Amino acid sequence: MKPLTLMTSLLVLAAPATAQEPPGRPVPWANKFFTGTPDNPPPAIIQNFGVLPRGTIKQYRFKMTNLYALTMQVDRPQAECGCVSVEEYSAKLQPQEAGYIGITLNTSQVEGEKTIKLPVRFTGFDPNTGQPVIDPKTKRQFQSQAELEIKFVSRADIAINPGAFQFGQVPAGQKASRTVVVTYNGRQPDWEIREIGIRKDLFDAVPTRVKVAGVKAAYEVKLTLKPDVPTGRLDEHIELKTNEPGGQTVLNLAVNGLVQAPLSIVNGDHRKLGGVDVGQKVDHNVTIQAETPFKITAVEGTGTG
Repeated sequence: MKPLTLMTSLLVLAAPATAQEPPGRPVPWANKFFTGTPDNPPPAIIQNFGVLPRGTIKQYRFKMTNLYALTMQVDRPQAECGCVSVEEYSAKLQPQEAGYIGITLNTSQVEGEKTIKLPVRFTGFDPNTGQPVIDPKTKRQFQSQAELEIKFVSRADIAINPGAFQFGQVPAGQKASRTVVVTYNGRQPDWEIREIGIRKDLFDAVPTRVKVAGVKAAYEVKLTLKPDVPTGRLDEHIELKTNEPGGQTVLNLAVNGLVQAPLSIVNGDHRKLGGVDVGQKVDHNVTIQAETPFKITAVEGTGTG
């Protein structure tokens, strides 16, 4: 199959009024990329995972949108703690283009209440020339650093193995089950999991008390994916509700995977071509996969491009 080509022109929006945050301004304007609105953003963009058993693995995507008329380069973010890693991110955003920063949190080596900072630096470039944009008044480059924060509480007395319900790739229409073991070694003698909060249209869950050497209480939690779950990415969570007094009674566990359609396009059904000059040819390969052999007999809807 020949790759499709497209010729298009770039629509440039109104340019921003300022190129650098004034001295002493507490809130960086780059935070607007994560709120998606030109209104005044909060001092920090916060993702709070709540209370997690030690060993929990969580994945999250910070969504961002370029509100300006410039091409924005995004430096690779680096968290101040090794417990947070950046798995993938959008390194460049054209005007009005959306992107994301995908992170993974692993609490296996941390305990207690944590706030992890994840600064993200944006630099503006002229979308036509590709040159850095300089403010003629300040003589500084159009640049700002967004302030992202990841908050959570890692319970040292509760552990989970493995750190999430990871289903991987599951063919549509099939059942699949994954199991984790939750152990408790705190001071409460009668500790137990009393309820599981799940999306009942997607999952069935069964907790079973088991014996594990060296701990006071342990549960094997089996999560089953229903066969009629819609195709697409699984990015859910379940809640384990315990009999503990006070506020720390709900534990949050991630559920990840992909329900694979019988016929699908690898990496989604959208292709990002970026800025394309008039007369320029751009090739993009599209990979289609299926569970059984198939042939492409025609390509329709290509228009004049």
